[in-house]
Amino acid sequence: MIYLDRSALLKSMLAAILFPMTLIGAVALAYWLNQSHSYTPETSAVIATIAAGLWIWIWEFILPYRNAWNKTDSDLTTDTIHLAVTAMMTKFVKPLYMFILMPVVGFLGARYGSDHIWPHHWNLVCQLVLMLVLCEFGRYWFHRLSHNVQWLWRFHAVHHSPNRLYWLNAGRFHPVERLYLQIPELIPFILLNPSETVLMLYLVTNSVHGFFQHANIRTKIGLLNYVFSMTELHRWHHSKVIDQSDKNFGNILIIWDLVFGSFFLPQNKEVGVIGVLNPDYPKDYIGQIIAPFQHRKDKPLDYEQRKHFYLNQAAEHVEKATL
Repeated sequence: MIYLDRSALLKSMLAAILFPMTLIGAVALAYWLNQSHSYTPETSAVIATIAAGLWIWIWEFILPYRNAWNKTDSDLTTDTIHLAVTAMMTKFVKPLYMFILMPVVGFLGARYGSDHIWPHHWNLVCQLVLMLVLCEFGRYWFHRLSHNVQWLWRFHAVHHSPNRLYWLNAGRFHPVERLYLQIPELIPFILLNPSETVLMLYLVTNSVHGFFQHANIRTKIGLLNYVFSMTELHRWHHSKVIDQSDKNFGNILIIWDLVFGSFFLPQNKEVGVIGVLNPDYPKDYIGQIIAPFQHRKDKPLDYEQRKHFYLNQAAEHVEKATL
């Protein structure tokens, strides 16, 4: 009995500290690599992100939220390709946006002076927090619109298509969606011109948070759920029940959901079945790239005629779901 109590206490402690410990550790590692070993900010961010990803993957087997989610669902290859394409697009899109916005940046710099555009004299942590808040505002509204505008949802449905959540499907985005989702993230950096160190810390925070946000790890972070859009919140966002998935739109922070009334964290309940309504949604990469251009691929073909049936079916599946 004493052993069981200690084991339960240890798991409870890990569920509370694993996320903040991982995020702080990854950010600190990137900063240390960049400052102490003369790695470029980009290389430092990549090393820290890969290390954190492997660390998170290990914990999915030590402290799983749902054992069934540790079994592959013909998704490893698909998610690996998605992640690789997403990473490449990040490198491609930033120079494109910089080329478009350079005249604006030049005008602002000439009129106000670069020192007045961004608070370079602030502590690095404060600069990172400010950039997170600024980037999150635009990202929040892009994400929310993606659930309410039909043509945007067709692309966003790719991200909602997994039938399980684990760290690697954090990168499952359609390239078209990835293109416009980077607008609210990159424009503040391009216009305000913070240091490369701030950009590095943001990229690490964004990537590591995304891995952990989708990870199959049991977490219980308490009041931090009112700061970060972490696993306890984001699993509801992937629910098959639309009233539950149309909540918690925050990418890293949850503050704009609190401000605009889309925060959702029911007490003493577990999320049920996740994914899109169509059980035949493609699992392969090419199929998911084509899906947004096919009629109602994210929903059964007779969805409009039997809408209430499918919504009720999703709700019933949620009720029957077990850990």
